[in-house]
This record gives sequence, structure tokens and C-alpha cells, in this order.
Amino acid sequence: MKKIVGLLAAIMVLSLTACGGGSEESKATKEHVYRMEEVSIEEVEDKNTISDYFLREDALYIIGYNWMEESRETYIVKKKLDGSESSMVTLTLTNNQYMGSLTVDDEGNYYCVLNEYFEDNSDPENYVWEENYYLLKMDGEGNELWKQSLKGEGEDSYYGVNWMKILGDGRIAIADAYGLTLYDTQGNVLKKVKQEEDSYMGDLIQLTDGTILNMSYSSENNKYMLQKMDIETGEKSEEYYVPGISSMYSYFPGISHDLLLVSNVGVYGYNLGDEEVTELMNFIDSDLNASYVYSIVPVSETEFYGMINDNLTGNTVLMKFTKVDPKDVVDKKILTLGCNGIGWDIRNQVVQFNKTNEKYRIQIRDYSQYNTDEDYTVGLTRLNTDIASGYVPDILVMDTSLPVESYISKGLFEDLYGYIDKDEELNKEDYFQNILRAYESNGKLYQLVPSFSIFTVAGKTSDVGAEPGWTLEELNEVMAGKPEGTLIFARETRASMLQYSIQMSSGQFINWETGECKYNSDAFIQLLEFLKQFPEQYDDGDYNDEFWRSYDSLWRDDKVLLSISYLDGFPSYNYMKKGTFGVDITLKGFPAEDRNGSTIIPNLDLVMAAKSKHKEGAWEFMRYFLMDEYQNSISYGWPLSLARVETMAEEAMRTEPYEDSFGNMVGYAQSYFVGDVEIKIDPITKEEVDDVMNFIMSVDRPHTYDENLINIISEEAAPYFSGQKNAKEVADIIQSRVQIYVNENR
Repeated sequence: MKKIVGLLAAIMVLSLTACGGGSEESKATKEHVYRMEEVSIEEVEDKNTISDYFLREDALYIIGYNWMEESRETYIVKKKLDGSESSMVTLTLTNNQYMGSLTVDDEGNYYCVLNEYFEDNSDPENYVWEENYYLLKMDGEGNELWKQSLKGEGEDSYYGVNWMKILGDGRIAIADAYGLTLYDTQGNVLKKVKQEEDSYMGDLIQLTDGTILNMSYSSENNKYMLQKMDIETGEKSEEYYVPGISSMYSYFPGISHDLLLVSNVGVYGYNLGDEEVTELMNFIDSDLNASYVYSIVPVSETEFYGMINDNLTGNTVLMKFTKVDPKDVVDKKILTLGCNGIGWDIRNQVVQFNKTNEKYRIQIRDYSQYNTDEDYTVGLTRLNTDIASGYVPDILVMDTSLPVESYISKGLFEDLYGYIDKDEELNKEDYFQNILRAYESNGKLYQLVPSFSIFTVAGKTSDVGAEPGWTLEELNEVMAGKPEGTLIFARETRASMLQYSIQMSSGQFINWETGECKYNSDAFIQLLEFLKQFPEQYDDGDYNDEFWRSYDSLWRDDKVLLSISYLDGFPSYNYMKKGTFGVDITLKGFPAEDRNGSTIIPNLDLVMAAKSKHKEGAWEFMRYFLMDEYQNSISYGWPLSLARVETMAEEAMRTEPYEDSFGNMVGYAQSYFVGDVEIKIDPITKEEVDDVMNFIMSVDRPHTYDENLINIISEEAAPYFSGQKNAKEVADIIQSRVQIYVNENR
């Protein structure tokens, strides 16, 4: 027992030291800050046509493509780093030509793989397709110097190039399905290295010291593998694995480190053999309003170039990044925002908040960074451990897998009603009251859900009745009147139905406020009996070509009774009613004893730590998601704002093209296909809008995904499903285990 207490104490000390709001955290936000400067490319009007760039000697070479009706263009902009010179070369190609792997050598000559093809489908019985690949060299003006055919004699009719690289000594290396070929600067073949049958010629990375790495995916280790490669023989040696999830990074040669790794969090340094990566740049700390940096090219230990897609404008931008001295970073009070993965809307607002707020700055602690290729749940486990140990970030983005009821019962979160009531720009009456109530506990609002979807079950009104909600007995009565072979749901297994039942109706069996559990009740025993009729797994043979050809008509033809449905807007309801079912529908919900089987899925769920030292700053950030600026920006899911939903309804009912609230011209066009037959779907009507709104306002149960609860029920119900025990026996065991689980986590 002393060891356990000691471990928990150690975890608490570690968490508070690493994540608390003290000076160490403030210092951390300063160590990884870079300044950004856009590289002006006046020659290119549409920056989104830029695809790549290279740094050679003292100049940048920016490459892009323009696609036209009769031809296509490849352009190369050469720009001196000091700004003294800028020029552009345009290469015109026919529609049956394509330039790939375009690059430049140290002398300013261009190399590419030119693909040319010819197609003649005028005679279906004599279809003609010819394709050729060439290694092409051009001078700095784009004039052809030589062209070398790449497809060798005796090779199969299919041919493709994996990659082409210019090596440090000037030779050109090309990898294809057959192996590796080396060429000199005149296009002469110097050497061919045949690829072994059990080997794969992955991507090639040249380090600054001349080392050549081959990167490929290791199915044995389920992650990307780096190996040193002898370019003369193709032989590979030594294996290196980047810590964490190797697929979350892009890999580039570095200067201060062997490799620069880029994730959606920042830029890291990695030396071969290291057990950890070293954070160099943090995107949020640097106020970078982009989720990724592409094609990094380092200039020095503190400078690099990279391309971004700006989250606000959507434009491709070439940037220069320069490290900022920590002493030059402005001091602010630090708020910590914890999450297990982060969405673009939160990310954008954090950047805007950090740029404009003079008093506070938010630092994101994304626990998904701790996940590994072997275990994608490490981050979530660590987040839960931190919270259970007493450390709650100032602001927490909730995950449906977290035991929120347990946290609330422990008093870890702040009541938000007091902040809303005192805010002169906010009025609770402007929002869905049922959504606010759904996230109350004892009259207090601990969770802020500014956007949501509804998880429900839909069926034909003629089958299930017009009123939402029903019990298992009522569902069984409906099924008893259906022809033999009618499915309740399409292609659902016992495991998937068990998950749905817990996600959509578990509230009838657990009361987290009182700790009462009802898993030995008649209602739960009936649920077990209901689940038993579903197969443990489906044989693929059960779903032949005929099944998939008729899939879109299953509900229309009464072969399937119900559909699991995500209601995230008026179009999704309209499509389900007039497309999937083709007749009037009722959003019935999952069968439950309390007739409450539809749930609210948060698209965003924010909480504030009750022990935060900066509650004022935390609320300044959180309130934005209730403001019109954010609510009016929501295009996916339901906004919490009633006014915004009214606007969405007006737009959904329009039949003529119109300008939406984002300034885009929208023309209504919604169709449903049954086989090859297209069914035009009319816009939603005012009566249907009212039906949807009435239904949404009736839903008051939060969606939950408690993996521990699912595991307990799955494990203990298995003997019943296999015939070893009866339903009452396993229900009693489940009741006992769940009651212990609830008591331990309240």
C-alpha cells in the first residue's frame, strides 16, 4: 500500500511540475518560438498552384503547375535570397504530358521525370494505351539538353517511377519497381541495382553529412523504419525507429540534428538512435495559424524555409522561419489547455487569443503526442492519470472516452453559469435550453458545448409511429409483424449493438450523481436478450454482390427496419427521409425502458478547472465559442445559438442559388442513388424544419463512451451469449462489478 501511495504522490509531483502554471511553463513557451516572414513571389498570381520549392546555393526555386483546357504549364521561379534577382521560366506541356520529381542541381540545371502517354478508345475492342517515361535535363532557361528513356528492355508493360533524386556528387538516382538506377549528368547509365524480392526501395533521404537513409514501412514493427543504405549496392544496414507514432511526422535532413521531423504540433530534431525527439519549434507558441509546415529546408541551426496552408485564408504560403531569442518573447500569464488531439477551430482561436490578449497566453498540452505506434491510447491514459492525480489544465477539451461524471462528482470543474450570467454580451435564452440542461449537474453547468450533433435511430413512421422514444417490447412487437428475414439494422454485430446500447441508453442504468446502478434490472436483462439475436460476426459470404447492389434500397424496400443516424444538420435529415427511406420518418431513438434513446454528441466540449489560478483568463477564451462570430461560422453540426440555426433553416429551404453566410454562392442540388437511378431530393420544407427542431429540443441525454464499462459488460455477458449462463446470472455479476467501478470513480 505504501508503494501505491508513493507512486501516486510521485505522479502528482511530476504532473504539477511539468504542467502547472508556474515560471517553468512560462519559460517553456519561450524556448520554441519562431518568427515567420512570408517570401514574396510576385510572379505567381495564384499561390495555391505552388507545389514545391528547393534551396540551391543562394537562391530559392519555386515550382508550380497551371492546368488549362488544351495544355498545362509548369513554372519555375528563381529568387535570390538577398532579393537582388527574381525570374520565371514557364514550360508548356500538352495534356498527355506530365512533369514529376522536378528538381534543380547546384549549377541551376533542371531535372525531371517526363511522363508521356497516348490513348485511343475509339474502338472498344481495340483499346490502345501507350506510356513512356523519360529522364529529362534542361538548362536554366528551360531548354532541353537531353532526354533519356527510363523503361528498360524486357521490363513489363507497366512501369512507374517511385522517386528521382540528385545525389551529393551530382549523379541522378531513380527508383522504380525493378530497383535503383544511377545516371551521370549526361544521362548515361552508370549502374543498376536490382531490387530483391523481399526488399522494398522506400524513400531516400540524404543527410547533410552525406549519409543516405532509406525510409520504408516495417509491417513487422508496425511503424516506419530508417536504414542506412549503400547507394552503390543498394544494401541496407542498421535500423532506426523514431519514438512515438512514426507516421505523424514528415522527415527532412537537418543541420543541428540528423533529421528535422514535422508534426501538426511543431518541428522536432532527431539524431539516429535517440530515444526521444527534441522540440525545436512549437506552432502555437509561435502564433502560427496553420496546422502543418511542408517541405522544410534548413538554412542554419536557427533558420529554415517551409510552406504552409494558412488556416484563415486557405492559401499556400512560402515562409522563412527564424528562432526568436527567449528574452525577446513578451511575458504573459500562462493558461494551459489540455486535450487529446486538437481540432482546427480550437487551434485557430488559441492563436488569435495569444496574438490579441495582452495579459494571458495559452499553451496547449496535447496528450496525443504520447501515443505510440504500438498503443494509441497512451495519451488518453496519461491525461486521465493526470486528472485523477489532481492536475486539471486551466481549460480542458473533453473527450467522450473520459469519465466526465466521475470528474464532476469529485468537484474538479468550475460552474460556468456564473460567468455567463455576469457576461453582458451573453444571454442563456439565446441558446438551446435542453443542451445546456443536458450538461448540468445539480443545477450547475460544468461543460460548455457550443456545437453538437444528435445520435439517434430512424425508421419509417408507418412502422414505428410518429412519437420519438420506445421500449424493447415495442420494437419486438414491430418486428413480429415483419416478414421473415427482415433485419432490424443493416450489418450490425453483437459487439457494435452493445456499444450503441451503452452509448445511447446507459443513463437508464447508472446515476452518477447518486451512484445507483441497475444492471440487474428486468430492463437490462431484456437488453441482453435483445443483443443475443445479433451475430458475433458476419461472414463476408453473407454479403454478396447482390446485397451491395441493392444496399441503397434496403430501407425503401422494407428489408431493413431501422438506421443508426447522425443528425448534424437539416440536409442530413432531408437526405435520410427523402433518400434513404423515401417516406416520412420518425427519429425514434434506441429502445430504452425510459424511452430516452437519443443522445447529444458534442462537436466541442470545454471545461474550466475549479482550481485554476487564472479563471478570468480561462473564461475570456471560452466565451468566444458562445459569441456570434464563432456560432455563425459553424457549418458542420448544430450551433448552440438558436439564431444561427434559424439562418441555417432558411438556407436549407431555398430552392434557387443564393449567397450563404460565408459569402459563397450555393446552388441547391441533393440526390440519392438507388443503383444507377438518380432520385432528385427536394429542399426541406418549413413543416419538416419544425419537426427537426422539435426533436432536437426533446433530446437531453449526453452521449457517453465509457470503455471500461463496455469492457466489463462485454466480458461478463460473454458466458450468456455462449449459452454457459443465463441472463439473470450474468446481470447480477455485471451489477456487482459496475457498482464497484462506479463507487471507485465517484
